Amino acid sequence: MIVAALSLLVVVGLVVALVTGVLALVRRRADAVSGHGAPPEITGTAVRRFFQYLLLTGMLVAAASGLTGLLGRLLERGATLERDDQQLALQLTFVLIALPVWAVLAWWSARRLRTDDREARSVGWSLAVLAGGLIALVVAVVGWIRALSALVGPERLDGSAVAQGLVWTAVYVGYRWWGERPVRARSVRALDLVGSLIGLGVAVTGLARLTGSSLRALTSTENSLVSTRLDDILVAAAVALVGGVVWVWHWLVRSVAGPRDTPWLALVLLAGVGGGLVMAIVGASRVGYDLLVWWLGDPVATSASQHFRPLPLEVGVSVVGLLVWRYHQTVLDLGDADRTSGARPRSEVRRVYEYLLAAIGLLAAAAGLVLVIVTLVEALAGDADLLTAGSAVNTLLATTVLLAVGLPVWWRHWRQAQRARAADPEAELASPTRRSYLLVLFGVAAVTAVGSLLTLVYLVLEDALGGRLGTETLRAVRYALGVLVTASLLTAYHWSIFRDDREHSPESSPATSPGDTRASSSEEGRQLLLVLPSRPAAHRPGPHPWAEELRRRTGAHVRVLEREDVRDDEPGAGPMTVEDLVTRLEPVAGRSAVLLVGPEGLQVIPVGDDHEAPASASGGQQARAPARSSPTRTAPESGAAPGRQRTPD
Repeated sequence: MIVAALSLLVVVGLVVALVTGVLALVRRRADAVSGHGAPPEITGTAVRRFFQYLLLTGMLVAAASGLTGLLGRLLERGATLERDDQQLALQLTFVLIALPVWAVLAWWSARRLRTDDREARSVGWSLAVLAGGLIALVVAVVGWIRALSALVGPERLDGSAVAQGLVWTAVYVGYRWWGERPVRARSVRALDLVGSLIGLGVAVTGLARLTGSSLRALTSTENSLVSTRLDDILVAAAVALVGGVVWVWHWLVRSVAGPRDTPWLALVLLAGVGGGLVMAIVGASRVGYDLLVWWLGDPVATSASQHFRPLPLEVGVSVVGLLVWRYHQTVLDLGDADRTSGARPRSEVRRVYEYLLAAIGLLAAAAGLVLVIVTLVEALAGDADLLTAGSAVNTLLATTVLLAVGLPVWWRHWRQAQRARAADPEAELASPTRRSYLLVLFGVAAVTAVGSLLTLVYLVLEDALGGRLGTETLRAVRYALGVLVTASLLTAYHWSIFRDDREHSPESSPATSPGDTRASSSEEGRQLLLVLPSRPAAHRPGPHPWAEELRRRTGAHVRVLEREDVRDDEPGAGPMTVEDLVTRLEPVAGRSAVLLVGPEGLQVIPVGDDHEAPASASGGQQARAPARSSPTRTAPESGAAPGRQRTPD
């Protein structure tokens, strides 16, 4: 019943999300076409697609549910089937009615997809593939977990679980195949990324349980392995196996080598790096707390076996979290440190990584600081009935663990960010990641401080009006007071950092220092288009290192395109340096130019916004024509001015 309820909630949630997304996209398209509304034919097509694909998805769920029920009856072990007329009637109805309706809609939709490219590229079709695929994937995963857990565990194998896995796996494979037939829709890539997330979550859950159950069995004081522990190990292994298969297919096979766009980076950074680190911190904190409470604190349990019963699972969570974090950190390929300076390449992805880990460590340390204040308030109140495990010592131990785990993580990554700011303040202060980090932390801390202040004042006034103002009031407000003080400190600190960054940002300090080699402010409107050989995939994403240096040396807005036909590791394509670029740009100082780098050498082509004929190349040297065409792709740019003329990709 629980699994069925969860499956129903997932289905309903996905359908609601589908409806909401389609309506929002239809409204956006209508607003884009006209200031007051879309033409009737566009609106009519969008409405038709909405109901068509909504009905297609609904009939799919109903037909697959009916087939699952009937197949489960056939696979059920036993001499006779249980008589259940209501369930049988519902399953037959789904198969006899929903399945033919879905087949007709699928045939008609496939025909339109083959004959109309706009239909194949529509948002409605993409959402239909995504919704159908995700519903099928989630239900299939639940079915296979049920089947394998019953196969290796103490429960009896249920034919409905096997039928659920088989039918919904077939539906998922069919939807993937159908989604890729008319056009490789963006929904298929979205399905791969979301499937990777689902597989990772299931696999991590199974691995953590498997590690905990194995450690519990190994550290057992009993002479023989209890059968229940073996069942726990096998069931956890079944969960990890199902999640691992889903993750391997969607991530290792389909997504890890794909384009590193925003959804890809969001999955790796948030779910992989951030989620793994949070798991590791939570698990390590619980392990440290249990150990310290047993040795130094006031444990509730009277025996070590009872007190340390959750310890194996906590160790498993910590170990698996570290593995997940380390793997996704490797996948990001943030670059090796320079052998001479020890500095790492500063790309925006690296900044996101550093600030994300700094934020996670800061939250853990802030929780520890809250407990410090709670402990002090409890001491002032003179009551030993405390928060964590019944004593002030336990609260102090929890504080110690959180600070010991959170502070190093925060300090290490925050110090790296501050060192980068000191080494290259212009680039670091212009980073949207740094500004977002400071503003988000300031905003969250400020809102938290206001909310805790309201709670504190309410509790004080409630006791004051009731004539109960005293030490109990102090104990009642200890959490609110701890959160208020901690949030206020975080707000003040990050606001001071943000104000200092704003005062020293390039926008507020346009003057150049005496030793600065950048051009004067008269060249702020200058633009340079740098067309370079393409870099290996391991060096992307991130801005090209030449772009930032060229911007610093010239003061121009630099845009970088990478050629598709030339790689920088080809003979003759790589030895060019930034010094060569700056030297060749000296005769055209103050003017916009196109710099084309390739095996043929360096071409400098001055250009202007007044559409005048471009002058000859610098130094009286005539620029050589390229020997082959130079298709390009856009690389991350440095200092690009919004609204300027851009070269089409």
